[in-house]
Amino acid sequence: MIKSVIVRNFATAIKKTDPKPKQLNQKARVIRNLNYENKALFGAVVKKETEDVPARLKSNRQSANHIGNNSEMYWLLQRDKPIKTPDRSSNIETQGNILQQSLEIPFSAKELRSVLTFPLAPSTNGTLEQTWTRHDQYETDRYRSPSVNKILTATMSESSRQILLKWKASKIAELGEEGFAEFQKATFERGSNFHSCLESWLNQEDVDRDKLERARDLWTSINGSLERVGRPARVIERKIYHPFLHYNGVVDCVSSLDNKLHIIEWKTSENQKSSLSATYDAPVQLCAYLGALKADPEFSGLDIAGGAVFVAYTSGNPAHVHLLSPDKLKKYWSVWLRRLQEYWIRYRDNTLPEPI
Repeated sequence: MIKSVIVRNFATAIKKTDPKPKQLNQKARVIRNLNYENKALFGAVVKKETEDVPARLKSNRQSANHIGNNSEMYWLLQRDKPIKTPDRSSNIETQGNILQQSLEIPFSAKELRSVLTFPLAPSTNGTLEQTWTRHDQYETDRYRSPSVNKILTATMSESSRQILLKWKASKIAELGEEGFAEFQKATFERGSNFHSCLESWLNQEDVDRDKLERARDLWTSINGSLERVGRPARVIERKIYHPFLHYNGVVDCVSSLDNKLHIIEWKTSENQKSSLSATYDAPVQLCAYLGALKADPEFSGLDIAGGAVFVAYTSGNPAHVHLLSPDKLKKYWSVWLRRLQEYWIRYRDNTLPEPI
């Protein structure tokens, strides 16, 4: 009886001192930020792998979230080449050698720590840029400027990776290896035709009838929304590069939207995406492109008021247009900087994830 009373009192004391979820979230954010800074300063922690990964971690415990073949996550998975990572030995001495031979990166230790504070728009007097190394497409034999898609793919959450793995496995089980390859090819061709039609339309040129037919449902979906977009566009399918943060990508479009200049991303999906959050990393991708545009003197005269993600549907249903205000652009720019910093830290430390 005495033991029972002691146990109950002890459990009650634990419950009373248990921190609230909000406090836990705040502490978690603080710890996460410290971890990022520590990794930037000292590199990854080397741990001895004493046993195989438990089987429970290999199983997918998540719900069967459906990933459409035209969804943003699908495109992030498929559009980039696999990321090569070294074999992970369980020998501590081998891992220590890998850590000592960290790969070369385009940032000094100070710059890597300061990535999170880099502004979306360049400073008015240029003093900030003077403290950073300007690369101008500088690359070495050991690294190349990564694309925005490659960075986002390499730094996606583990839960997102598991969803993609499950989706890919289910598609291969359904179609077979050859069938899955044909499915991918058809998907890319449809997306390519759609972008080609948009490019012609934005340039005020005649749209190719064959391509328009092959992208008919997507064009039907987005056609009504295009009435809000001005022509000719200021930027169309332009390769860009950030000279200080060292990444590249292709901007879909910069044009007037509702009479104000916007940077625009065209997305396709077979599932409804009625909210911006449903587009996954699309707003982060858009902000990465915007930052590179603003860092390029060629585009310094563009007074971009906001961003927009257009989502066209393979069903032909009316497209959704998600607008990003200046405040939202700053928010997603911060997200992008964290993903960028994580990528280069993990690249340096040979800890990039295995390709899917």
